[in-house]
Amino acid sequence: MENTFKRSFDSLEELFTFTESFLETESVDTADRHDIHFAVEELFTNMVKYNADGQVDIRLTLERDGDRLLVTLKDADSRPFDVTKSPPVDIYRPIEEREPGGLGLHLTKKVVDSIEYRHSDGCTTIKFSKDLR
Repeated sequence: MENTFKRSFDSLEELFTFTESFLETESVDTADRHDIHFAVEELFTNMVKYNADGQVDIRLTLERDGDRLLVTLKDADSRPFDVTKSPPVDIYRPIEEREPGGLGLHLTKKVVDSIEYRHSDGCTTIKFSKDLR
């Protein structure tokens, strides 16, 4: 199942509705749904925030492969930023000593089972998988 969403934070409600409809149809466990929504939101909002000048809608594809959920976000009008290489965040360090940013991607990598990044000809593709309970 796939859909495109305008490059805007205003698209989040529509994005959540689309994702939840798929997860409900596939009878995905509530805890897994939370992780999937979190990862989709983080990756989508980063595409919007860090490439606000992009003119193309962002494509989201959801598919189930047995006990795995496969998610792809594609931004066909983007600059490179490899989310798999974002630095780890020391969550035990006092907040006042931390550098801002990066916590969302850090947490995303913790709640998904795999994440891949590709950038070619101005198109970013991020794929992640989640093993379902």
